[in-house]
Amino acid sequence: MKRKFNYTGRKKIKRKRISIALIRQNGTISFVLKKLNLDGLDLPSDARIYIEAYYRTELKRFDFGTVDNIIHPPSTSLMGLAYPENLKFRILIVDPSDRKILAHADRIVPEESPLERAILPVEFKDLGNEIWRIEYEGDEGAPILCINRKIPNIQNIAKRDPQFLIYVYPAVIREILTHMVFVDEVISTTDPAIDWHAHWIEFCKSLGASPPEVLNHKDDNFDAGDALRWIDDVVTAFSNKYADKFQKYVQQLLERVS
Repeated sequence: MKRKFNYTGRKKIKRKRISIALIRQNGTISFVLKKLNLDGLDLPSDARIYIEAYYRTELKRFDFGTVDNIIHPPSTSLMGLAYPENLKFRILIVDPSDRKILAHADRIVPEESPLERAILPVEFKDLGNEIWRIEYEGDEGAPILCINRKIPNIQNIAKRDPQFLIYVYPAVIREILTHMVFVDEVISTTDPAIDWHAHWIEFCKSLGASPPEVLNHKDDNFDAGDALRWIDDVVTAFSNKYADKFQKYVQQLLERVS
């Protein structure tokens, strides 16, 4: 964005005052401001409210009126951004006279149901001669699945091709869980300190593969064998979930040979 703000002396808006939710409908994605409580912050009634959706260098700003009159804009579409699944939000309360930031909140994660939450954001980028790669560059070192954009029609292949599903995703899951256990510190399996750990453990449980009681590799009670068996169980459960696609693919290969 070209217009700059003055961030000197700004107040911080606590997260409990804010609620932003994503809306997915007919292949589009937008957001709604469900709650913004500015009571007690002593802000001028005519201060402007802006909400920014951003990811790395990409940013889209929306005008939500004033402190005294919050107005949801007609459109909050996020489709102009390259990676809407990876977005975070910030709220800026701005003095209209000098563009000074009076209050703000940053790195707001939008609300989604567990069924809609994207626990593995995807980026399409130049990976040389690699098809895919996991980069741990999300919030708190969260994984991002990077897929080689040089492959023709790769975005549709990644979403719909059963071969991509059965070849790539089991390996992706195995790598991420191995990293989570043996590189990171999973302090607790019931109340993980890191959000993305919690989301992945929740995902594994949804497959019927609950983790061992201890996953912290620095804990004296940690058992590497148990952890590896759990990772195997998760990959097996995921693969079994898509057994029909695997069997169909094998049948197609048999038909080509015969």
